[in-house]
Parts: sequence; structure tokens; C-alpha cells
Amino acid sequence: MIKIFGFLIFLGLFSSLCGNPGITSARFGEKVRFSLSVPVKFEDFQLISTGERRVFSDKFPNGFLYHDFNISTANEEKIVSWSSGTGDIAPTVFEIGGKKYELELRISDKLGKLAENELVIWKK
Repeated sequence: MIKIFGFLIFLGLFSSLCGNPGITSARFGEKVRFSLSVPVKFEDFQLISTGERRVFSDKFPNGFLYHDFNISTANEEKIVSWSSGTGDIAPTVFEIGGKKYELELRISDKLGKLAENELVIWKK
């Protein structure tokens, strides 16, 4: 009986790890880990990190580092970019599907410091 119970626990853990390895599920207002090109499924849309890019200007020779995300629903798709700009770390506001959201990286106004590969999405 113990062997069967142990096998069932193993089977459950194995199937949960292998269930859908390429998609992460996330909830609004919670820290979520993201990786390049790996979909993160929220209730209203899917988010995919498409990478970073540096934009240079004459006024700021070091340029600005932007983090780009593809946000999509069944009917709409857009690129949302976040940057700390000149150091004022604030959320990026975006709209999709007729609803407004905020994307936070580096630091969350409510949740504090975020890891390098974490973000928070707030529904407005």
C-alpha cells in the first residue's frame, strides 16, 4: 500500500512538472518569473519577453535600456516597452482589449524589490 501511495505521489509530481513546460500561468498583482520567448499566461492576455535593446541619444550617451514584451489577446497584439529611463523607476501603463494595466520591473510600488527576471502586472 505504501509503495502504491508513493508511486502516485511521484506520478502526480512528474505530470505537474511536465504538463505544459513552455507556458507559465500568472495572476495580476503577484510577482511572476519570466524568460526570453517563454509565454506567460494572464487571465486577459499572454505576455512574451522579446528581449532588451539599448537606445542612444545625444543628451544621454549611455542610452536607455528597454525591456520589450509582446502582449496579445485572441484579437489584438502589441509591443510594450519598459525602461528605468533616467532612474525614475515607474510602471509602464498599457492598454489591451479595452482594459488598462501597469507593468512593473525592478521594483514594485506595493511588493518591493523584484528579481532580475520578475515582473508584476496590475489591472487598473
